[in-house]
Amino acid sequence: MFLLLVSLIAIGFGIYWYFIHIPNYTGYVSIGGENLKKYCKAEDLFALTKNPVDDIWIVDTREEEFFLLGHIPTAINLPFDEIENRYAEFPLGKQLIFYCDISLKSQSVINFLEEKGHTQMLNWGKYKFWTYPEVVEETISF
Repeated sequence: MFLLLVSLIAIGFGIYWYFIHIPNYTGYVSIGGENLKKYCKAEDLFALTKNPVDDIWIVDTREEEFFLLGHIPTAINLPFDEIENRYAEFPLGKQLIFYCDISLKSQSVINFLEEKGHTQMLNWGKYKFWTYPEVVEETISF
């Protein structure tokens, strides 16, 4: 019984340790993307969704099933695990605002695109920070 209790405490501590040490990349801006910092607040990003700008794309890096359950209006879906096959869909020179579950996938996509020559990117952070109406879709069209 004592061994079981010690094991549970160790597992709980391990989980706690993992989650407090996840880096937070929210607000990261790549070279040339300083003007995107004005969209770090949800209300400012919401205003952008109401009056979209052609040169700024909002990109959801979560898996498609999560995107379909709800996403920021005007966002396009680029799942993290598809970046290597789909990065050419993002023209150089576009300003890109990324978000995901915990900011790690978004940062990985940003890092990958930086290696491919992209600049002007913002890691907006976690989808759960979005407090405005979301878009829910039953299917996705290609």
